[in-house]
Amino acid sequence: MDKILIFEDTGAKNQFIANCETTKDQANDLINVFESYQDLAEITTVDHFAALVSDPIAYYDEVLRSGLNLQTPGNRTPDPETLAKLFSYDRPAYVATIRGLPITEECKGCKTKTIIRKTKAALTEPRFNAYRSYLSFTTKGFILNEAEIEKHCERFKTFAESESQRAIHKHFTDLVEILNSHADQYPLPDSVKEATAKAFNLGLSQGISGNFIVDKQFISNLIANNNG
Repeated sequence: MDKILIFEDTGAKNQFIANCETTKDQANDLINVFESYQDLAEITTVDHFAALVSDPIAYYDEVLRSGLNLQTPGNRTPDPETLAKLFSYDRPAYVATIRGLPITEECKGCKTKTIIRKTKAALTEPRFNAYRSYLSFTTKGFILNEAEIEKHCERFKTFAESESQRAIHKHFTDLVEILNSHADQYPLPDSVKEATAKAFNLGLSQGISGNFIVDKQFISNLIANNNG
């Protein structure tokens, strides 16, 4: 028995897709920021990125320590700020960018000696984990996992599948057909149509006038609560 599509929550679907897009862009932005502020390591696997997004500042500091391999007496851990200054890595600007803080930069060709550049806070680990399944890592960064997104979007659809659910759908479609047939033969004032539609949980094609139509969201709620 074929299932009948009753309702699709396009608003929620579009918001979900937009969230996937935004997370993808934020993930790629984080990679770009990390790689632009040091030349010791690149993000080449999703595991590298997972470690980076879990704590972008700590990951950056560890890259400085391991990549520069500065020998210290007594197995002391080198201070990342000192390492960055010693080897001319702009750690303060990186940290500010990760936190979404403004960065003051020198501008030799400008009338003013300094300019302030705005930044956006980096992607968080909880946000990444929430949408990780809908992204794919490639050599050029993250792209959308269209198959998984399409699969998830099925959740925004309500179908009439069982006999009782299909009966609910048929009841309301038949009711609309009968009311429209009656209104064609015996015209009704818009106020009566509006009151009738409200009484039977229907809609009107022109808001408060026009033909009777099925209220798909109302039927969707009925079917969602019907497991028979």
